[in-house]
Formats: sequence, structure tokens, C-alpha cells
Amino acid sequence: MARRKDHSRDELKGLILQSASKIVENEGFENLTVRKIAFDIGYTPGTLYNIFESMDALVLTLNVVTLEKLLAVLSSPDCNNPKKTAIHNMKAMAAQYRNFAFENKERWLMLFNYILPEGLDAPEWYREKTSLMFEPLEKILEPYFSKNQTKQRKIAARTLWASIHGICFLQKTKKLPLLDGKDVSIDIMNALIDNFVKGLSK
Repeated sequence: MARRKDHSRDELKGLILQSASKIVENEGFENLTVRKIAFDIGYTPGTLYNIFESMDALVLTLNVVTLEKLLAVLSSPDCNNPKKTAIHNMKAMAAQYRNFAFENKERWLMLFNYILPEGLDAPEWYREKTSLMFEPLEKILEPYFSKNQTKQRKIAARTLWASIHGICFLQKTKKLPLLDGKDVSIDIMNALIDNFVKGLSK
């Protein structure tokens, strides 16, 4: 493994994030430690703190990478087909979200389960990045709201997203009961969307 003198600050940051990502994916974010990362990349723990001021800062940075990947999925043409109905696109987005959670389970769980220490708020840059995640769904919901109902549309998007997320979380943590031995998470999400849209249309 190359030593300190062989890496620039940016290169070292990339090595740390790559190692942290590997540990999370293989062992779960609960087992992510500075010592494990340092050992993996051949540096001392103190060197990592020269790049990231804390483990919280490292996790938030890693979470942003996950957020960007998720946003790319939610913004894809598969979820935003102008030739399809809004309901179709909502269901497609829900399915893509479920697939992302399945394919990136440990990173996805860290994104939503990692809790900052009491009294420490997420920085503004992180909150801004998080808010972008709702924009694709907000856009799909536009036909159901007038132009002066921006707040209501944002609340509706977050309500539907939270519900879909809850179904996915139960499914991924194996707490969603099977029906006749089969996974019915997609059916449940589709039923939720159908009834949610009916409520908006009244």
C-alpha cells in the first residue's frame, strides 16, 4: 500500500471513501470504524481526521454519494416518461426505489438509519442535497395541484415518499408479512399509490 507521501489530499479522500464504502457494503454501517478504514488503506487513524474532522463528517459525505446515485435513478426516463400517466410514473418510481434499496441495502440503510449525536445538526449542504431527492416526485405530482399550491405539493410528495419508504424498509428488514409465501411489496405500493391519487383527485 502506498504511504502518505504518495497520495495528495484529494487522492487520500478518495481512498478513505472507497474503503468506507466497501466496509459498509460488506459488514454494515454499524461496523464502520476509523481504525478499520486506516488499516485498510495503510494510514494511521490520525491521518483520516486530517481529511474528515469526525466520523460523522465522513458518513455524511458517504451518504451524499448514495443520495446522488439514488437521485439519478429517480430522475431517469424510466420514472419520468412523458408519454405515460402520472400514476404509471409514480408506480415506476416506487419500483425503482425498491430496487435501489435491494441492490444497495447497506448503503441505503446507512443513509436513513445513521443518527447524528444529540445537539449536532446536519450541515446546510447536506440538507440541501437531501431535499433534492423529492424533486422528481414533486414534478410528477404537478397535475394534481395548482401553481399556488407549491407547499401542498411538497407535503404530498413527502407523504407519499415516506409511505413508500416505509414499505421498502419493512420489506428489506424482513418485517413485511408475505402473502401465500410471496413478496407483495410491489402490490402494496401500487395499491397505496392508487388510493393516494384518488384522495388527491377528490
